[in-house]
Amino acid sequence: MRKEYLNNLCIYVIFLIYMVSGTQLFSRESDGRISGYIRDSETGEPLMYTNTVLVGQGIGSASNTYGYFVISGIPAGDYTLRVSYVGYKTEDCDVSMPFGGDIRIDTELDRESIQGEDIIVTAERIRFKEKVEISRTNISFREVKAAPAFIEPDLFRSIQMLPGVTSQNDFSSALIVRGGSPDENLILLDGAEVYNPYHIGGVFSTFNADAIADAEFLAGGYPVEYGGRISSVLNITSKEGNSISGKLTDGTPLAKYWDLSGVKGEISALSSKVLMEGPLYRGSWMISLRRTYFDQLAKLYYWIKKSDQSWKYYFWDSQIKMVSDINKKNRLSFSTFTGRDRLAFIIDRDLSGEINFDWDWGNSTSNLQWRYVPNSRYFSEMNLSKTVYSFDVDLSFNSVDSVAGKASTRILVQNSVEDISLREKVYCYLNSYHTLTFGIELKRLGISFKQMLDDVKFFDISQSPMISSFFVRDQWKPSALLSLQFGIRITKYEIHKRLYIEPRFGIKYNLTENTVLKGSWGKFYQFLFTTNDENQILRIVDFWEPIPKYLKAASNQHIILGVERWLGEGFTGSIETYYKPYSYLLGNNPNNNPAIDTDDFIAGTGKARAIELLIRKLNGKLTGWLGYSYNYVQKRIDFNGDGKVVASDDEVYYPNYYRPHIFNLFLNYKINIRNRISLTLTTSSGQPYTPVLGKVYTQSNFGDIDNPYQNLVNIYGRKNSENYPKYIRGDIGWTRNISPFGITGKLKIQVINFTNHFNVLIYNWDHSKSPSRVSAIGMFPIIPTIGVEFEL
Repeated sequence: MRKEYLNNLCIYVIFLIYMVSGTQLFSRESDGRISGYIRDSETGEPLMYTNTVLVGQGIGSASNTYGYFVISGIPAGDYTLRVSYVGYKTEDCDVSMPFGGDIRIDTELDRESIQGEDIIVTAERIRFKEKVEISRTNISFREVKAAPAFIEPDLFRSIQMLPGVTSQNDFSSALIVRGGSPDENLILLDGAEVYNPYHIGGVFSTFNADAIADAEFLAGGYPVEYGGRISSVLNITSKEGNSISGKLTDGTPLAKYWDLSGVKGEISALSSKVLMEGPLYRGSWMISLRRTYFDQLAKLYYWIKKSDQSWKYYFWDSQIKMVSDINKKNRLSFSTFTGRDRLAFIIDRDLSGEINFDWDWGNSTSNLQWRYVPNSRYFSEMNLSKTVYSFDVDLSFNSVDSVAGKASTRILVQNSVEDISLREKVYCYLNSYHTLTFGIELKRLGISFKQMLDDVKFFDISQSPMISSFFVRDQWKPSALLSLQFGIRITKYEIHKRLYIEPRFGIKYNLTENTVLKGSWGKFYQFLFTTNDENQILRIVDFWEPIPKYLKAASNQHIILGVERWLGEGFTGSIETYYKPYSYLLGNNPNNNPAIDTDDFIAGTGKARAIELLIRKLNGKLTGWLGYSYNYVQKRIDFNGDGKVVASDDEVYYPNYYRPHIFNLFLNYKINIRNRISLTLTTSSGQPYTPVLGKVYTQSNFGDIDNPYQNLVNIYGRKNSENYPKYIRGDIGWTRNISPFGITGKLKIQVINFTNHFNVLIYNWDHSKSPSRVSAIGMFPIIPTIGVEFEL
């Protein structure tokens, strides 16, 4: 422990020396600056990664995700600022820079007639030039909508087509990134953390694709402003809404304060959804609603049959965002999201009684953001957010006896996570060489678990740990070819008595104009984990727990090296290799003693390594990507507590989501102005499973008194030592632009698993036969779906 503290102290001292020396390169007071926002002139939406240059000077920058840009180090003189973005008319502005001037120029660009894919390729080119982060992929709204999906577009399913990302099976959209479990991913929606972002037990993610403006996915090596997770980050930015063109109240006094600019909707075999947007006083608003109608179709079916409906399932979600500019320096935005699932059914309904099962679970998030830009040197972003994840299981047994009368027993299980967070992040544009980012994050968690039988409480546990973090990062460009990024994150976890220090480093070197070498190293800690059984087939909900006092925080390192190449004509390619050693990971203790409070969980180590290939085509009639990864993942946990980790004791094993080879292909082809087809193809190694070697009689399960050993159970081999057959799935979709009754729309027909390949979910052994028989339960069969999208 002492050695670890000394190492962290040395790293921190080196960082301070680096920062002090770096401040010597601050810009001279004679250098001027230009800053401002760039937006779409028709909608007012920010234009991300727009190119801004001073003509003939070789000085420029790119706008961030808010459309904000800063150009530093400008001597006094007259210049022309050129703002350009493919798909928009180039805007030139004459600028007269005084000695040490600070000029604000907000720009709105007019659209040109050009394909949306060309806009994507321009933004990606700017990110290629400016970003230091490795393992980063930005997925646009268009790419999510273009991919064929089970019933409707899904962001998580699109991300799972990237190398290094997979899912456990067809029934789960939970992200497994580079060998990490799903709870190791930090998922943010407009700055608020989302804990269980799935519907139907994981078949769909909770995010409506129509409301997404941008999704930045960092598969590893992410910077210090992100903490609390040890595998990946998915940062989702929702649309702000159209702040320019109102249609409903135009010409009335109300138009100054509120208006409606457009309505988009979609009807599919699963659900109906609608998105509305429009101007708000000095800003804009957007609202998105979605609901399934399984329950309504079932109600109609049972009404026609004139019988009682014994089950009900539906989910719904809503998303609202409002933005308002107080003045040029201050902007407020408020966003809220709610997603809930409801499952209820009745078992054994007869004259003697019935069993009622009622399950409700979901998320709600609220985030208030204050963006403050006092001048071109500073950009401040403060977020106050609240997230609540909860599930409630209510199981009741009702019986009727002719002697005893009515009797009922009720089992109630409740789990909730409440997260109240304050985040402040400040960008300090010191000069054209240095951009300093620093901030704090204060998080108060409220985690509770209750279990009751009638009025008797078996468990009533609640914890409210505080997690406080400070971070600072410097992006330094010592030359036109080299960019360095060094940062540190310091966290105090209230339950533990120590500080957790996470140094992180990134490097980017331009080998040529179109070839970049990138690398990163960092330490990562996690203070929450889920207690789900890692061998479970369906991950319906997550059971979150804070790291207890008697265990360390989960931790690992990311060591990544890669080469990115801009191939021209919209093609990009990258090769990355990584090594991710887990110095401390947690799992459920299969041999725990219920009388001991400190042995529910057990710690171990692990490692993950891989090489990944990704080729993307971003414009033209044919777009998409091809990805391949070769992975190796292993866990080592001393389950029997004898101080030795032995493979023969099932203590060295592959996790059940491990797939050595994964190949993904996504293609989207524009046939003509009205028709488009898309294809996704995934093939991978089969998942590991624990084989059954034989059967044995057992006394369990209360056999007959005269023959207590009549029950047969499996004899298992080594844990996860065999693999299911190869996984193959292809999805195909056709989209046609339609305009019935003058309404702009799209007809979408999709076929899931169009080859009808049988992918094994699990093997089931039947020992009642002699000899015993084994059967396979499969995943998705061939499933055709149809949907209609409209826009008013």
